[in-house]
Amino acid sequence: LKRELLAGGYVQVDETPVRVLDPEVKGRSAQGYLWVLGKPGGDVVFEFHPGRGREYAEKLLDGYRGILQRDGYGVYGAMAKDQPALIPAGCLAHGRRKFVDAVEDEPEKARWVVTRMARLYHIERIARQEKFDPEARRRLRQEEAPPIWAELKEYLQAHASGSLPQSPFGKAVRYALAEWDSWQTYLSDGRVEIDNNLTENAIRPVAIGRKNWIFIGHPDAGWRSAVIYSIIASCRRHGIDPWDYLKEALEGLAAATNKTVGSFTPGAWAARRRNQADKDLAA
Repeated sequence: LKRELLAGGYVQVDETPVRVLDPEVKGRSAQGYLWVLGKPGGDVVFEFHPGRGREYAEKLLDGYRGILQRDGYGVYGAMAKDQPALIPAGCLAHGRRKFVDAVEDEPEKARWVVTRMARLYHIERIARQEKFDPEARRRLRQEEAPPIWAELKEYLQAHASGSLPQSPFGKAVRYALAEWDSWQTYLSDGRVEIDNNLTENAIRPVAIGRKNWIFIGHPDAGWRSAVIYSIIASCRRHGIDPWDYLKEALEGLAAATNKTVGSFTPGAWAARRRNQADKDLAA
C-alpha cells in the first residue's frame, strides 16, 4: 500500500496523538502518534511512531517525490525547503477555521474572509457535482478562482499591520499569508484537493476510538493497530465491505508471492470486483 502511494506523485499527510503504555515503567503511559498517508480516492496507510519529530515524517515519506498536502505543521515545511522534489500543498480548511474562531474577536473582518473562502469552496462543489475529471477541474479553477484569491490577498495584506499580532484575527492573518503559496498549488493540478479534510476524515475513527480504548497497550501493538487501521480505512475509501475483503484476501495470501501480493490491496480487490460486475452486467 505504501509503495504504491509513494509512487503516485500526490499524497496527503497528517498525524494524531495516542497514548501508549511504557514497557519499561509499569502503569505509565507515554505519548505516541499515528501518522497517516493517503490520497483522494486511493488507499490509506497508518504508521505508529513514538514521536512527532522530523525523523518520523521522513520515515513516513521515505524518499517521496511529488506534491505533499499537509497542514501548517513546521516539520513538513522544513523538509520541503531541504528537498526540492517535495512540492507543498496547503490546507485551506485549517486557515478557514482560524478565521471562524476569530469572528468573536473581529466579526466584520473575519466574516468577510470566511465569505470569500466559501466562494472558493463553491467552485469545488460544482466540480464534484459535475463529476469533473482532474483536467476539467483545473480549468474550472483557473477560470473562476484567481479573482477571489487576489481579492482575498489584498484584504489580508491591508489588515495585517493593523491587527494585534496575538489576537485571533491577527494570528489567522499571519497563518494565511505564511501558507499563501502552498494554498495556490491546487490551482495548477486538478488532482489536488483544496484542503486536507479527506485525511482528517481517515483519522477521525482513531479520535473516536481512543475515547473507548484509552491507550495502546504496548509499542508493538501500536504497529499492529496501524496495520488494521490502514486496511479498514482503505476499504472505506473504496466503498467495500471489510469483512468480504479480509475473508478473500486472507485466503488468497496463503498462496501469494512477492510478485502477486500487490493484487490483494483493497484498491486492487475493489477494481477486480468492479470489472467482474461490469462483465456480469454485459453478459
